[in-house]
Amino acid sequence: MPGHRTLRTLPAAWRRPLAAAVALPLLALAAPAAQAEPDDGPAQVWLVEFGEGADASVLDAARDLDFTVRHDFERIWNGVSVEADPATARRLGQLGHVERVWSDVVFTGPARLDRAPEAAGVPELAQAIETTRADVAHDRGITGEGVKVGVIDTGIDYTHPDLGGCFGDDCRVAWGADFVGDEFDSDDPELSEPDPDDDPADCGGHGTHVAGIVGADGQVTGVAPDVRFGAYKVFGCEGSTSAEVIMHALETALDDGMDVVNLSLGQSFQWPGYPTAKAADTLTREGVVVVASMGNDGESGVYSGSAPGVGEDVIAVASTDNPAQRMDAAHVPALDRLVGYRAIGETEEPETGTATDPLVWLGRACADDASEGDVDGAAALVVRGTCTFKEKYERAVAEGATSVVVYNDRPGPFGGGGVEDLGVPIIAVTDADGKDLHDLAAIGEAPVLEFGGDTVLVDLPRGGFASSFTAYGPAPDLSFKPDVAAPGGGIWSTVPVADGSYEALSGTSMSSPHVAGAAALLLQDDPRLEPREVRTRLANSAKPVLWGDNPDLGELEAAHRQGTGVIDVVDALDAEACLYPTGVNTGDGTGPRTFELTLTSRDRTARDYTLTHRSTIATTGDDRDPGFSAAEPEVTFEPRELRLYPGQTATVEVTVEPAADLPDGSVFGGRITARPDGDGESLTAAYSGYQGDYLAIPVLEHPEFPSLAAVVAQDPETHEFEYRDVEVGEAFSLADGPALAALVYLGHQPAAMEVSAANADTGEVVAWDPESLLPRSPGPDDAMGVHLEDLVEQRPNALEPGRWTLTVKVLKALGDENDPAHWEQWTSPEFTLTE
Repeated sequence: MPGHRTLRTLPAAWRRPLAAAVALPLLALAAPAAQAEPDDGPAQVWLVEFGEGADASVLDAARDLDFTVRHDFERIWNGVSVEADPATARRLGQLGHVERVWSDVVFTGPARLDRAPEAAGVPELAQAIETTRADVAHDRGITGEGVKVGVIDTGIDYTHPDLGGCFGDDCRVAWGADFVGDEFDSDDPELSEPDPDDDPADCGGHGTHVAGIVGADGQVTGVAPDVRFGAYKVFGCEGSTSAEVIMHALETALDDGMDVVNLSLGQSFQWPGYPTAKAADTLTREGVVVVASMGNDGESGVYSGSAPGVGEDVIAVASTDNPAQRMDAAHVPALDRLVGYRAIGETEEPETGTATDPLVWLGRACADDASEGDVDGAAALVVRGTCTFKEKYERAVAEGATSVVVYNDRPGPFGGGGVEDLGVPIIAVTDADGKDLHDLAAIGEAPVLEFGGDTVLVDLPRGGFASSFTAYGPAPDLSFKPDVAAPGGGIWSTVPVADGSYEALSGTSMSSPHVAGAAALLLQDDPRLEPREVRTRLANSAKPVLWGDNPDLGELEAAHRQGTGVIDVVDALDAEACLYPTGVNTGDGTGPRTFELTLTSRDRTARDYTLTHRSTIATTGDDRDPGFSAAEPEVTFEPRELRLYPGQTATVEVTVEPAADLPDGSVFGGRITARPDGDGESLTAAYSGYQGDYLAIPVLEHPEFPSLAAVVAQDPETHEFEYRDVEVGEAFSLADGPALAALVYLGHQPAAMEVSAANADTGEVVAWDPESLLPRSPGPDDAMGVHLEDLVEQRPNALEPGRWTLTVKVLKALGDENDPAHWEQWTSPEFTLTE
């Protein structure tokens, strides 16, 4: 419809006034009557952060306010969670010694990017274990025995035989709790109140898969098969969780004495200052190794990492793909081989012992495409692309197909959704297998697929390369992230017994537990290691990842996407020195940058080291759809060669001068390696930097946004809002609507955002509560809506009839709030408010 647009929004629980949100904080509430009796809005959960040296006694000064303290996080974070309406939360933020009040935003439930059904007894987790050489550590008797690993996730199916089969003191899953209950979903107001109990049984499946990677011992073998687990369930069977719940779990893991904590979850596009990241940092200072997923938003470009992974002391883990993935298989007699497949969407999978009718080529099968074959009573073969799976499926069924086979239009296996089951199976196969089936159908062979319960290994096209989904750093403050990488694409591991016991899943959710298990191996070998030392050993010994977009060039994947590389457990165990820090932010600018690295010997003999450098690919241009450059920086060392005696520490000064032809706006990086003479282990650190003026990145620059819009409707299921353009001279009733919104696109993470309304007749200015450390808009057209009703809720009766404008101000990342040049501002055209 002309003048209308639909924008994605966050779930209902996120619609808080200017909430710092994971993705799209479209901030809207039902419109209250502005001139009615003051309504402070519904009670919500907020995280109140205190200043240094302050504690919960600060709130004694607010006894006249209506709020409830839910939890004091004094051990892991200097603050409390409270339940209060927005106006009360605003007043709490104005108390002395209160640093800020955070919205308790949603952590979206675990996403399964890749899934293959059961094939019991197939140990493909071993592929990933071999990649990190954890299997060699097992041969040495290093299996994680005596180490406690906490898994903060959907719980663990402790009845799984590979995970011990029981829960309690004498079991492998010995500690844990359910913080939320099976029905909990923080995204649903009716299900957002936790119902905790002492049983961390997993009904979602994700946590069991993660735990299996850490330490399964049975039909599959995890990285550390003799660890004991703490299971901390923070998700219900479906849906999302909250920062408050995650922080409660972190605190309990600390109380239970976990040595390592894994968080295969995260809040994308976030800052290191977010409470979950700061709480995770506190655990490391208490001696707990904290490992977290970097995030799965790699296709959204640079600065897409997640909290808590972007925490300063957290080990953030990127993902590489396994070489191959186990899939269910069908036998094709005409090819005399098995082809891997997976069901698309929630349709019924083919039954064992059945076969398809003969395959007939239908074509691309979009609505406007001509049929290229008669599929009535046959199995339809179609190719992926151009239109949705739903459209292809419905087209094939309408033409009488008895089953549908879709083959990929790009290398490798794939999955999909959005298909409503019409009683006809639809499955996906790889491009190579699909083309072979197409060639047979084209010559009249009419092949069939026979389902006999077999499985087959299918090559992954990015095997050994960075997974397409793995998120890019650096963090919005330019701090170096991720730290390391591990296999996360196509990992076969445990799932709840009722779900079939084993599945292949993909995500940084799967790479993170590889590193958590590796940390457990290091701690068994040397229990005296501090969290920083564990991270240093793993990062120093990591092996570089080639740039998978064009591997023939031999370039290395961006440092701000792989960290120092894929962990190597054996080299981490055997390291006789360390190079620190392992990840360096060289800042912004156009000239050379100088930083120091410290090399410390743990050797028993003197050893000579030589410093070398290898650049990694740089990202250039658009942060959301970056280009790439292999421009080589010039790197010098002082000294370049040095001798270390046992126990000695030496400092090396490194100077990096970016290449002259590297475009401004690029993020560049490289690997610095201290290579020992003889047969000792090399030690690697990595760095990244920004070429140009980081403050020059535009935040509010977009061809369509900011803009004024009227709210038309909200979809109750997707939470998407429909907006229309504001008509010239249109008036907006405070009581009856239509609701008015400023549509704002955040081109980069702003350090702060302020929104205000100004009365053009009186000069009065009414401001929303300011927010800081906001995420950026993920996609090129993803805007957020700042709704006028939010201001009405925060400031009842503050708006009166008259002519008004809205102003949005953003402080650029790393900007000085006292420098006007570091702010961007947009002011709307005038609009009229009536009673």
